[in-house]
Amino acid sequence: MKDYYKILGLDRTASLEVIKQRFRELAFENHPDISDNKNANEVFIEIYEAYHILSQPDKKIKYDLLYDKYFNNARIQIPDEEYIKTDIQNVSNSAREKARQKAKTRYRDFIKDLDCFFIPGLKADGKPYVYSMHRNVGISGGVGPMGSIKSKVTDILIPRSKKAYFFHQIGLSIKGIFFILAVVIYRSDLLTYYTLATKLLVSISILIAGGIVTMSIYHLNKVKSKFFHSKNYPLVKKYRLNGYKRGFHPMISTTPVGLFTYLLRLIF
Repeated sequence: MKDYYKILGLDRTASLEVIKQRFRELAFENHPDISDNKNANEVFIEIYEAYHILSQPDKKIKYDLLYDKYFNNARIQIPDEEYIKTDIQNVSNSAREKARQKAKTRYRDFIKDLDCFFIPGLKADGKPYVYSMHRNVGISGGVGPMGSIKSKVTDILIPRSKKAYFFHQIGLSIKGIFFILAVVIYRSDLLTYYTLATKLLVSISILIAGGIVTMSIYHLNKVKSKFFHSKNYPLVKKYRLNGYKRGFHPMISTTPVGLFTYLLRLIF
């Protein structure tokens, strides 16, 4: 019998939410579509098998009985033990076969089986949100300051439902309209006789109004904002703790370009 808790790196007391989160982490790191590990295929299948058993409450209860007896050396009698063993084995075999198919798919298609992060309770059947992160890993030769910075980049795909994607696109459109309106008014004759500071204040106020309208729509439809909530996605938080920063290039975190990029994300 396999130790599924050991495969996932968890202990016997792990909750269902912890099991799900650990699976998301390991699947991201070991899916053959994005992993450089030559053994990624088999590792992924083992992870999927373990998760398939432990994420189903009825199967987990049966497995835990066997786990306590054979791994924790509990002196217990298990009614219908052979039947439970056979049931667990059958489910495991089915999970491995399904995992082999999942291992052949693209990772962005695989995560459609997961839950939507931006609207809890929905499946991630929409286009995932790409959250690029990088970590500076040293200095190397090159032309200019950017050429000398070595970095490791990863794109974390955040599961998103079709509904969440739809509202995020609506939000993007609204903020785009208000941005264009701010530029038009700034350059129009309406503010010709006002100071530069006043013009900027009016334009910024229009941009803020666009953000408020967008956030109101998100709130009414119970959709989490990409800008404010993506950093709370568990995988993103894990990578942040490991020294990764938002952005696809070191210039995002080492030059004033980072501030400009931040403002662009805030607006759009």
